[in-house]
Amino acid sequence: MRILLVAYEFPPAHSPRALRWRYLCRELVLLGHEVHVLTPDRAGLRQAATALAALQLHAVFPGPLTWLLQRRTGGGHLPSGGGPVAASASGGQAGRLNWKGRLAQRMKGLLGLLLFPDASSEWLPWARGSLQRLLRDSPPDVVVTSHEPASTLLLGRAVHARGFRWVADLGDPVCAPYTPRRWRRRAWALEAAVVAEADHIIVTNQGACAMLSDRHGMAAEMCSVLPQGFDDRRMATLPADSAAPAADAPLELLFCGRLYGFRDPANLLQAVEQTPGIRLTLVLGDPPVGGMLDRLTSSGRVRVVDNLPHEQVLDLQRGADVLVNIANRSMPAQMPGKLFEYLGAGRPILHVRAAGEDADAASQLLIDGRRGWSVSDDPRQLGKLLGDLLALKRDGLLQHGLDLAPPREYAISALGERLSDILEQVARAKRKLPPVPAQA
Repeated sequence: MRILLVAYEFPPAHSPRALRWRYLCRELVLLGHEVHVLTPDRAGLRQAATALAALQLHAVFPGPLTWLLQRRTGGGHLPSGGGPVAASASGGQAGRLNWKGRLAQRMKGLLGLLLFPDASSEWLPWARGSLQRLLRDSPPDVVVTSHEPASTLLLGRAVHARGFRWVADLGDPVCAPYTPRRWRRRAWALEAAVVAEADHIIVTNQGACAMLSDRHGMAAEMCSVLPQGFDDRRMATLPADSAAPAADAPLELLFCGRLYGFRDPANLLQAVEQTPGIRLTLVLGDPPVGGMLDRLTSSGRVRVVDNLPHEQVLDLQRGADVLVNIANRSMPAQMPGKLFEYLGAGRPILHVRAAGEDADAASQLLIDGRRGWSVSDDPRQLGKLLGDLLALKRDGLLQHGLDLAPPREYAISALGERLSDILEQVARAKRKLPPVPAQA
């Protein structure tokens, strides 16, 4: 089966969506599918083409400001107009922005105030042209669009209008609490259009399915849950874990991911500061600076690591005492993708749920599966639990009563098989017809 993926976020980007499709595309190829990927041209894409040689990558001009920003960081190049990307051994190295780069970055921020849904929409004129050529010259059996950003959904609607089968991988709803107020009405309308026009919708948790059903009357059979997962193929090649750290060593906590206004570590940092014997490592793509974080970093209680290759992040996870997940405030149905990656590390997980939430989807997953603990985002409750976990470690009982075997249902190989089944069913089913234009 020929599959076309439209993804703004794709390797070499390190976002959760890019990682999701890096692994899922690999699995689809291993299952015998022909996979094409339409994605913006960016620094390092040719290296990604080498690593993902079985894919057919189609590079699209990312838009003038993004291209200029890449040029200022030393890695950008003018793409060749949407053709397949040839493998190359060379690639640009990111550098510090000069004044022109900083100006381009500020201009891109301003562009995001004008373009819906955000600045990523500047790639749309070139993406539409390349998409039309691909639909004409290499007609796919099914097209998948990866959201976020929502600019890919606008391309998905064009796919539907051309009569091709379209699967929208939403992850989260289009209209979310973090959607800028100025775009909420348009985001709601786009979300409704996707539900009406897509042949199938994929989300990462059941709560998102329920939300789309409540909002737009979506039929249950129209939606499938395909969560994030862990790379079981990589795990199969790793040596056995080394000996556990000494019992009198600090309790090593590890958080991996991104911090947002709705995912705030302040109370966790306060609890670490007030609990002797605890050390927290933060692996962040864009670490904040200042305040309590600087103070704890200087004291050695907190370590901040950034710009690590993903494989090294996975190794750090396997060596931690406890992996920390922080809930998204006001979005209890959501589960950060890192939580599923954690499940593959075979380590206990501490989930910090939003204050005022007695339980959320992540808590249910961990408690039902005996994979760790859930605690409210309150410094006192956090501090008490951290002290208890430190005592368990020193008694050699940290993993007592837990089941830390990686669950098969969240293995990437299993998720790839599930995705393949979904896409094959969509390709065989009767497609949704585009709307009939009104008569003049």
